[in-house]
Amino acid sequence: MILKRLSDYIETQQRVEEGTLLKHFRLQRNGLAPMIEILIRAGHIQKTINQRGDKLPPQVFYSWHKQQVIPMTTLL
Repeated sequence: MILKRLSDYIETQQRVEEGTLLKHFRLQRNGLAPMIEILIRAGHIQKTINQRGDKLPPQVFYSWHKQQVIPMTTLL
């Protein structure tokens, strides 16, 4: 049920920052990671990591694709 809610939320928003998902679903990063990995393997959600240099922490985004895509993580 939580996987469906996560998937629906990301589909509605199209692109969501990881921090927003953590706050919205009241999860911790180590609780969100295994659920997101299942959704990424399903093929509609992609993970993008913006590394923003040495001094800032990386930003993690999840985006929804209508067509099934190859599961991958993109580093910027």
